[in-house]
Amino acid sequence: MRCLGQITERKAAEQFVAYLFVQGITTQVDPVANSMDQWEVWVRDEDRMAEAVGYLQEFVNNPTDPKYAAAIKQANATIMEKVKQRTAASNNVKQIRYRSTAVADRRVPPLTLTLIILSCIVSIFNNFGSPDPSNEIGQSIQRQMGFVSYPDYKRSNEDPLVNLKRGQLWRTITPIFIHLSPLHLFMNVIGMIVLGRVSERWLGTGKYAMLVLVAAILPNMLQALAPTALGGNPLFGGISGVVYALFGLVWVRSVINPTLGVYIPFVYLVMILLPLAIGFSGLVPGWRAADLCHLGGLMIGAGVAYMIEKR
Repeated sequence: MRCLGQITERKAAEQFVAYLFVQGITTQVDPVANSMDQWEVWVRDEDRMAEAVGYLQEFVNNPTDPKYAAAIKQANATIMEKVKQRTAASNNVKQIRYRSTAVADRRVPPLTLTLIILSCIVSIFNNFGSPDPSNEIGQSIQRQMGFVSYPDYKRSNEDPLVNLKRGQLWRTITPIFIHLSPLHLFMNVIGMIVLGRVSERWLGTGKYAMLVLVAAILPNMLQALAPTALGGNPLFGGISGVVYALFGLVWVRSVINPTLGVYIPFVYLVMILLPLAIGFSGLVPGWRAADLCHLGGLMIGAGVAYMIEKR
């Protein structure tokens, strides 16, 4: 990308870059620092730089030529046509389709597989949150990997930060490996396989690991520290906050960018979002789910997807 030159007045700059756009030359326009209304035009395709210089000279010689004002309408019409084509492509996608290597490979990538294996091992050895007194490994998991140790929680007058105040910061992450029932584990494993496989290949293992950490720590903190009246409770477990983050990532990216070739059927949206609605509505007495954790994960994944696509 190379700088073509500077143009005074925003309207003039808009007309000129629209004219270049109609000619097939894409640009970037930046305000000049410490200036009132001065704009710097950059040409993205350096191979067309000489052509753009000629167009700039024509504009400088006759900036009031009607063709520049008309270029705004032509550019808008071109953009709208591209939007229509993109929407039409989205409407033609009827099911999840794998059109690129990132989503076509059915193998579970390394970090996703590791998270699944750890969740299974920890949950089974912990007897799904109810280890027998003779199960020393399970009892140790219960004491060391939950957000709080239950005895410490009770002795501290139910302070959810009691163990974090002692420097046990790993507890902001480790609850994701403890599941409270076989069904809970099964549903989360399926979610990790389906959504983690796509997400890890989209982001790469390094960035995917960062997303998993954020989607573990922040929703866990939200679930543990929120007031009880809002559903807060430090006695929870499961990787579903991460699953909701991956769902938010895949869902929002697929909506914004249909060319990714991924479509989430409506029934899947219901399966993911309905439990959240039930939990926050209070319609089901005795409903016990980490809804704040789920909501936090969903917002994180959706936010990351939006930033990726808009960038």
